[in-house]
Amino acid sequence: MKLDRLLGILTVLLQNDRTTAPELAAKFEVSRRTIGRDIDALCIAGIPVATHQGSGGGLSIAEGFKLDKSVLTTDELSDIIAALKGIGSVSAKAIDALSRAL
Repeated sequence: MKLDRLLGILTVLLQNDRTTAPELAAKFEVSRRTIGRDIDALCIAGIPVATHQGSGGGLSIAEGFKLDKSVLTTDELSDIIAALKGIGSVSAKAIDALSRAL
């Protein structure tokens, strides 16, 4: 279920300006170390995850890399969701979460 968790983490990062590894660990019921490995996997895959140290720090998508939702039409968003549903390795729960993020 790593793919579902990676999509879930990406969804959380897209929906929020910033989150923390402990929050993600609690949400996905895994260790902070697992979240760290998942963030590394997202970075290797080309997702620009930024880390912020100190008070108010955490994880976010790097500035300028979030997709402006107004760029895509409703039909285009529907097509993306339909394509994801066609991929057997992506769970319905992950697709629903992504649908809400878009």
